[in-house]
Amino acid sequence: MKKFGLLMVAVFLGLGLMLGGCNKPTAELEKAEQALQAAKDAGAPTLAAADYQAAENKLNAGKSSIDAIKYSQAKSELEEAAQLAEIARQKAVAAKQTPGTSAPVAAAPVVQKKVETPAVSKSDLTGYTVKPGDCLWKISAKKDIYGDGYVWSLIYDANKDQIKNPNLIYPKQVLKIKTDVTDEEKKAARKRAGGK
Repeated sequence: MKKFGLLMVAVFLGLGLMLGGCNKPTAELEKAEQALQAAKDAGAPTLAAADYQAAENKLNAGKSSIDAIKYSQAKSELEEAAQLAEIARQKAVAAKQTPGTSAPVAAAPVVQKKVETPAVSKSDLTGYTVKPGDCLWKISAKKDIYGDGYVWSLIYDANKDQIKNPNLIYPKQVLKIKTDVTDEEKKAARKRAGGK
């Protein structure tokens, strides 16, 4: 009986050490909730509905993972929720600043037919290192990039080898930026993103 008691103590001690090493991602949860609130305050539920819904869904998935004590998975989901919420917020802000815009901003371009992209030489490309809080929309809107968030798909098209989901990019990624973009290419990219 004494051996059984010692065994139980050892088991509980082991469980305590295992669980103690896995921290509940409270900071990530708070950041994701704040990002979602900021997107909501910017009008994202109507101006960038698809992106806002994706962020809300990912936040709920993160909360479910916390409840299931899957903290590593929850952390990843909550970080993604914060990033998606920031994309929704930025699109909502841009939609408010664009005169005559009342339609929701598209979450991602819908390409119905395959568009052939001409070969790009290395001299026509420059690099951009992703910073925390960046998204394709925000990078594209930078004055020294394209100066227009609606043409974000130009960056996505040039980096499909490393971007699987245009709503997810990561700090320290080095993205290729095409420098010789024609007005026709910009116009087509704006149209795909729901701009004019």
